[in-house]
Amino acid sequence: MSRYSALDRFALKAATKAAELVMAPANRREVFDQFVMTATAVTELSAHMRRVTFHAPEFASFELTGPDEYFGLMVATGRELVMPADDRINVRSALRAMPEDVRPDLRWYTIRAHRPAVAEIDVDFVLHGDAGPGTRWARRAIAGDKAGFRAGGSAYRPPADGSVLLVADETALPALSAILENETRPVQVFVEVPDESYRVDLDVEWVFRGADEPGSAVLKAIAGKALSTVDYGWACGESGLATGMRRLLVKDRGVDRKAVMFSGYWKVGSARL
Repeated sequence: MSRYSALDRFALKAATKAAELVMAPANRREVFDQFVMTATAVTELSAHMRRVTFHAPEFASFELTGPDEYFGLMVATGRELVMPADDRINVRSALRAMPEDVRPDLRWYTIRAHRPAVAEIDVDFVLHGDAGPGTRWARRAIAGDKAGFRAGGSAYRPPADGSVLLVADETALPALSAILENETRPVQVFVEVPDESYRVDLDVEWVFRGADEPGSAVLKAIAGKALSTVDYGWACGESGLATGMRRLLVKDRGVDRKAVMFSGYWKVGSARL
């Protein structure tokens, strides 16, 4: 018997079908594992990115659904981490049911690397001050710190053949890097970042937005390009970048809307919950 209620399972199925009407299908899970993990190492990758390595026995049997596997990071708002009930598919509803004084904060991140042999994962955090609970936690993280893990899924699911276009901003660099490590075909890749200091060692076309609105620079750059045929598009980052890229591909370039995966990882002026 499923650990989830019939209502929860129906809601998940309905939400999945609704999403697939307007975008490319994602890789989905049936069971959303949830457990506590421990930070075992912290590595400074750049001035803007910090890697935290986590260990939990459950990672030994955990399986990724795709290269851009995401998960819910839960961090304590009080002195100790209290996890929500694990009998609900919708983790947000499980969190809302908790008393406010013990309810952890939830933010979503990419699993940058998974090493089941040693029951570890790496998570790369793009640092932007104390703008949200995720970056605030990551900036102060040390070995021994606890955090909650809630399985999510993955979005990258291109056809076996065909041309692929990938568009990202700095917050989607961990997901993009994982995709490129697993992708064997030639792909077209554009990355928008604030300035040169955000560049990492990836063979992509870099676009610098400076003080412009997130997404505006890369959309302008791609609009002026004579791209090859796009059979599948993946656009992740700030909400305006993701939705703007989808609009450009579908309305201006004639790409099937069900061949474009887009996700707003964050939105200017608001927190992503």
